Amino acid sequence: MTTPDAPRPNGALADENALKAAFLAQHAALSAEARSRLGEAVALTPKVVEGAFVRAWDQRASIATADDLHKFLVDDVHHGAARALSRRVAAHRFAQHGTSESHHDVSGDIDPTASWLHIQHALHGEEHAPGTLAAVAAASRHEAAGHIAVVGRSTGVWWVIGLGAVAAVVIIAGMMYMNTVAAKGKVAKAVNDADARPVVTPAARSGNVDLGDGTAVTVAPESKLLIPKDFSPTLRGVRLEGAATFTVAPGLKDQFQVFAGPAVVIAKGTVFTVSGYAADSAVTVVVKEGAVDVKQGDAIMPAAAGAGVVVREGAAMRAATADEIADVNAWKDGTVIVRAKPLSSALKSIKRWYGFDIVVPKAELLTRPVTIHASLDSAMQAVGQVEKSAGVLFGYYGENMAFSDSSDKKLRRH
Repeated sequence: MTTPDAPRPNGALADENALKAAFLAQHAALSAEARSRLGEAVALTPKVVEGAFVRAWDQRASIATADDLHKFLVDDVHHGAARALSRRVAAHRFAQHGTSESHHDVSGDIDPTASWLHIQHALHGEEHAPGTLAAVAAASRHEAAGHIAVVGRSTGVWWVIGLGAVAAVVIIAGMMYMNTVAAKGKVAKAVNDADARPVVTPAARSGNVDLGDGTAVTVAPESKLLIPKDFSPTLRGVRLEGAATFTVAPGLKDQFQVFAGPAVVIAKGTVFTVSGYAADSAVTVVVKEGAVDVKQGDAIMPAAAGAGVVVREGAAMRAATADEIADVNAWKDGTVIVRAKPLSSALKSIKRWYGFDIVVPKAELLTRPVTIHASLDSAMQAVGQVEKSAGVLFGYYGENMAFSDSSDKKLRRH
């Protein structure tokens, strides 16, 4: 399960046990509500109800009371039923071709144990069986066999078999290429879909995420990781805003992809860090173990262990410098690094890594250069380095922490 290292919310869904208790208490009433809306599509009842609880979990920070939760669930069931009815025709088309993977009883009855497992799978990143490719392959073999049989009645058998073999090779190669292209496009679409599940970390808090395919992610403070609803061993991709370290599970057929700004990182069984905060001018990828390919448009640049790549919009990719690599790795090594940046930029770093809001009453001080190389465990070490490098004093402006200078009479020293 996604477990950001942050204080639990104090609302109606403080943890997953609270979600389960709400599900057990309300699923029957919500099922009745869904049935009344779905009519002949009653078999979709479990899907609608389960989806309501998944979305409630995603929105738990804004659900303060039990009444708020109940209203959210009822409203979501109404909207979910409408969405389900609008998709019913497409679902019937899939079912007619034998590719439906519905896990619900056609009567629409909810099995609480099974439904809770479905909700957990959605929260943790559900894995889907790759049955579709097998069905397509079987249909292709059947169609090809019928075609050869028709041609065989009017021409030599061995010639037809040879022609069929060549055609099969061409068709299979074309299918493999198209599947590869389609898969890449599918992942790119999935990470940008509105139903992608966000993992958001606040200032001074990191988060650990298990993607369900064996891949582990450590999300840096003030970052957002977007995980596709259908993330699985055959749809392995995420979108990142901020920074994170990825330990990618090896041995899987499909490559793992990270979309960050103008960059796409493609990896199999490796460890790497991606950093691209909104305030940064570029995305930097640094490899700790193994190797990755970094892609920008049609250009691809490989990077091995110990190396990095910088991707900037509108510019060619380039190798990262030693300082850039150290800066990206700093938070994982327990360090905060700021290299000769304006005080205004240093304040953002202090907020991100230590959680301190520090004001600067005199605007002219914000342009002074600051250098920090401090332990992530010592905010005061960082504050002391700001004082030294920028020639400012730390104290209090009323109740607010502040940097000012010795001429500021309102600054109260600590």
